[in-house]
Amino acid sequence: MNLPMKHFPYIFLFCLAINCKLPDNGVIDTSAPPFISQATVSPNLINVNRLASQPTDPIDTTILFSASVGDIISNTLVTYTLSDSLGNILVSGNMNNNGEGKFSAIAHFHILKEDVGTYTAQFQAMNGAEFTSNILTQAIVVKNNNNHSPVVSNLVMPDTVSIPPAGDTTFVKITIAASDSDGAADIVSVTLTSQKPDGTSAGVFYLYDDGNTKLYTQFGVPLTSGDAVANDGIYTITIPLTTVTGTLPTYRDFSFMATDRSGANSNIITKRIYIIQ
Repeated sequence: MNLPMKHFPYIFLFCLAINCKLPDNGVIDTSAPPFISQATVSPNLINVNRLASQPTDPIDTTILFSASVGDIISNTLVTYTLSDSLGNILVSGNMNNNGEGKFSAIAHFHILKEDVGTYTAQFQAMNGAEFTSNILTQAIVVKNNNNHSPVVSNLVMPDTVSIPPAGDTTFVKITIAASDSDGAADIVSVTLTSQKPDGTSAGVFYLYDDGNTKLYTQFGVPLTSGDAVANDGIYTITIPLTTVTGTLPTYRDFSFMATDRSGANSNIITKRIYIIQ
């Protein structure tokens, strides 16, 4: 029924009094965000040792994603993404609506035997562009039950280093070899721990096998590693040494260690470097 225009001010004042809103299209939007109450992935544990023999052998399997979602409407969209430990998305897609708030999807999962670690599955639902749900995450652990620890060897570093004149910088280059029988890609870090004469730590620093192509900030300034050849198993660090004010440190003990994707640590090599004027 169309009301005469003379009645419209009274309707408007009545709406103000009860704090209602006049919709632009005559329909009140009662939509609400959906809510994911449960999400699962299967399998959530993969033992690559049972599926391949060599580090670069492929591991191919399927992952089942399932989610229970409330407050859905006819066009509710539920998505999944599967990312590695660095946040790189490996697979993603939309889930099928199985009715009664149940959604599922099956995706192909391709990695190599050496790609052990924790992968993250993320679930989210949408009732249109304006109404998004909470986000649920689940982990898929890829492990090697026959994992071997990495090994460090062939440390090359000077026995002594001289403090440079004021305004100058001396660069101390250190290299060490790191290997892993589960594959070179199984090594996630090679570190140097610097220890003062009183036994306290002077910091933990990273060595890189990057061919001197990237900048890293480890000593307060952006520096390249000084590495000669990328991916040859020789890890490098270049330490800048400037004029010391106050008491000259007499020495530092440097300890080197590699860590693999399974969290296993290598042997430790420690060497003392003397600092002279």
